[in-house]
Amino acid sequence: MATAAGASTADTETECSVCHELFKNPKLLPCAHVLCRHCLLSWLASNPEALCPLCRGAIADPKEKSKTKGWEETVDALPDDVAMAALVESTRVLSQDHVCVGCKSAAVSICLDCCEMMCQSCSDLHKKFAMARDHKVEDLSSMTAEELAASQPDHCSVHTSKPCELFCPTHGAAICHLCASAKHRACPDLTELAEAADKSREELSQMVTSLLTEEQQLEEAVAALERHLEATEKVVHEAVAEIDRTCDQLEKSVKECRRRLKKMTLDAKAKVKDTVLAVKVTLLDHRGRLTSHRRVADRTTRRSTNKGVCDVTRALRDRVMDILVTCGQRRADLKSVYMVTLTIDAAAVARIEKELSELGQVKISPASVGPVQSLGWRFHTNHGKNIALSNDGLTAERGRGDELNGIVVADQPMVPDVLYEIRIDKLDPQYGSCYLPCGVVLTDPDHLRLPDTARNGWGSEAVVISDAVYNRGHTENNNLNNATWYLPEGSRVRVMVTTKAELHLWVNGSDRGVIATTVPTPCFAFFDLCWEYSQASVLPPTHLG
Repeated sequence: MATAAGASTADTETECSVCHELFKNPKLLPCAHVLCRHCLLSWLASNPEALCPLCRGAIADPKEKSKTKGWEETVDALPDDVAMAALVESTRVLSQDHVCVGCKSAAVSICLDCCEMMCQSCSDLHKKFAMARDHKVEDLSSMTAEELAASQPDHCSVHTSKPCELFCPTHGAAICHLCASAKHRACPDLTELAEAADKSREELSQMVTSLLTEEQQLEEAVAALERHLEATEKVVHEAVAEIDRTCDQLEKSVKECRRRLKKMTLDAKAKVKDTVLAVKVTLLDHRGRLTSHRRVADRTTRRSTNKGVCDVTRALRDRVMDILVTCGQRRADLKSVYMVTLTIDAAAVARIEKELSELGQVKISPASVGPVQSLGWRFHTNHGKNIALSNDGLTAERGRGDELNGIVVADQPMVPDVLYEIRIDKLDPQYGSCYLPCGVVLTDPDHLRLPDTARNGWGSEAVVISDAVYNRGHTENNNLNNATWYLPEGSRVRVMVTTKAELHLWVNGSDRGVIATTVPTPCFAFFDLCWEYSQASVLPPTHLG
């Protein structure tokens, strides 16, 4: 974890995010972040959920923690970031005082092979020694950490004084000639390290291209989502305005209904009041006449002579009779008096309330956010019954005890001029050499019938490349020269259908030419992990356009 003196101002790229110092033993996490080995162990010890401190991505399964060694085995199994380690060492070297290693005067150049700084005199002397005559000496003032890291010589990890000149694909190791003759004599396909590095650079370049393409597509997807959010804001704003307009209109209608019902009620009240008052006035008038005649009759009875009583009786008889008849008629007028009655249609109210509750509905429905298409692919969940998928569908492994039923198919139709590639991760030593059947199927994997082996198993549903080409049920001659026979671990196999409907096969970077023509679309890449081929992983696709 500790940095060398003078390196505290190093670029943040070479600084650990935990200790904020130059990386020491940098480890590459599954999420592609980098931490010092010691920092990673400390972080895992205090964070048992085993998540990356930068992105919260999973570093390992918490169950992998060893009871005796803690997280050491898990951390040591993570790959070393050798590029970062070289960059850190170069940064450390260049951050030191520029002092000549020989005479201690000011250094002006650096030997890339020895990684030592020298003054001009010592540099000239250095070039005269036979052992250093071929060393590359560069001007120190223009040297960057990246250039120094990339120019370091490759030394054998076993014979540290010997240069690595060979590469063993079987063990995935760069070796010297002594290792090749001592420990790798039985390993097939030893190649020049420079040639292997060129192929690796090509593969890394393709990875960068694929990742950059996917990154750009994800950026487009994020931009499309942002546009979708803006469109959602606009739609919701317009919807809220429409709700306000509708409810305002309904509120206006309700207010008008209230006003109308109140007016009708008050008008009815006024009409009833006028009627009642008119009858009341009439009754009061007749009551006055009744009272006056009653008083006359009463007064006459008590105070008048006999003659007076007879005269008043005769005078009042017809008049009182008329008054009594009229009063009876006026009492009948009470039957024509009305009461105000308001009837609200409860069914209509319920119907209106129901219609209001159903006036509008808000739904969240699927929507397209733009024409964003990903070239990334995985193994489809419809696979051979002896296959187990892992790593989110990017790795397929065939179980032991059954050399067949290992077919895996791409989960999406092939895009023209795109290479669909797998890497052979493991071989099963109990089986001998065999072909790796591969090719394309013409049926959607959702509805695809999977035979125990691809060879002669599909008939007209597929183009199968194996010991021969089985083109939709017909066996064709070919010049593949056993292209997929006995592929070692680490081998890469690609298939591609061009815009001309031609099927191509690549094996370890070598194009084997046109395998079949007039291949129908849509079609899906497939690989048959049979016999010795027990595990394979999806590699990023490459667009040849």
